[in-house]
Amino acid sequence: MPKVHITTDNLTLDVEKGYPLIDMCDEYDTSILFGCRDGACGACMVRVLEGAENLSKMDENERDFLETMAAQENERLACQCRVFDDVTLEVSE
Repeated sequence: MPKVHITTDNLTLDVEKGYPLIDMCDEYDTSILFGCRDGACGACMVRVLEGAENLSKMDENERDFLETMAAQENERLACQCRVFDDVTLEVSE
């Protein structure tokens, strides 16, 4: 079972393989915030500290949006990610 560690919250959660991060944050109290919930606002941007390869692949829409936001290479939109193995995240500022 994959583990999601959110350093910002000092929280580690076990999730099912393929579980959407947005659902995890709805189910548990985390500091990852959501606005539009469909990858258009950037409120849920997280920095992937470890395990980027264990998240779903970035689609073109997410890539384009992150580029317009001048996001760092290790930043993702939590609302667009599914977890397939262990990952460590922190909330981007």
